[in-house]
Amino acid sequence: MSERRGKHALATALGAVSVMVAGLVTLPAGQAGAAAAACTWQKRVWDLPAGADVGTLDGYDGDRWAVGITGSRSWMGGGITDARGTLWDNGKVALRVSGEIPHLNDVNASGLVVGDTIVGNEFVAITVDHDGTTRQLPGDPAWDSYSADLVSGNGDIVGTATVDREFRVVVWPAGAPGTYRVLPTPDVHYLHLQDVDDQGRIIAQTDSSVGGLVWDTDGQWRKLASNGTPWAIRDGRVVGGLNDTNAAAEWTARGGLVRTIGSGAVNATAVGGRGTVGGHRFVNSQRQPVLWRDGVVSDPLSGVPSGFTLNWLSDDEQTLVGVESRRPVAYDCG
Repeated sequence: MSERRGKHALATALGAVSVMVAGLVTLPAGQAGAAAAACTWQKRVWDLPAGADVGTLDGYDGDRWAVGITGSRSWMGGGITDARGTLWDNGKVALRVSGEIPHLNDVNASGLVVGDTIVGNEFVAITVDHDGTTRQLPGDPAWDSYSADLVSGNGDIVGTATVDREFRVVVWPAGAPGTYRVLPTPDVHYLHLQDVDDQGRIIAQTDSSVGGLVWDTDGQWRKLASNGTPWAIRDGRVVGGLNDTNAAAEWTARGGLVRTIGSGAVNATAVGGRGTVGGHRFVNSQRQPVLWRDGVVSDPLSGVPSGFTLNWLSDDEQTLVGVESRRPVAYDCG
């Protein structure tokens, strides 16, 4: 699952998308339950490995595992030096790779880590064991390079391959180990795979004129209505922000707009296991994390600092996960 948020951004020389957007459908069962009781959110700063003083997060499984990058604070700007892929287990460092590669791009609830490394002169998609051992995923010899960018809770791996500078979206299905399939390539100039849900639906950020796309289980890419940019998907429920107005939004798995969220909202970045949506809004000109249910603020997170970037909600919605002061941080419901 991922700002994931650091997955690979892709560019092609293709034209604009022209797809039909499906109508509204009923949200999956179990997502419209009663709001949880109010929480007193307690900060928990995650560990950094020896020699590192900053870190980012790229993927989180909704409970235990997370991957990202750790390194040293750059003296010039906001970069990271000696950046290395890192795996956390409940906020404790479980693995830090020995060099710039392999890249750790995502992780699921089984602790399956996916990413890429260099073999010969090419990037190849891999899985990574918790001791750092890498295993190459199968690919087409005609590919110039390929990477594993996302992994679902069910173990389906999603990534990209390049062929003559054009990109392909690739799926390595958990139910057929050792195989892969290539999805139709969206007709866009830019493509960034953002997230995948347990049913195999994929969301992607793309050209500003197009906004975002969702790949549904019927085997089609569809444009999000109202020129939206998606940030997360769970059980076919897509959340993100509108490009033309300052509003968060929710869509169906077919791209149909369910609702917009105003009142200073700028984006929605996460969906919890019980249907709560997390994101950010402006309060008195200050950007602040917030939780919504059915488009209405359910928790203003007034006790959580404005400097906290909320990227994920845990499956049980008892934990907020993100970055604050350039360190991975969780806020637990107390």
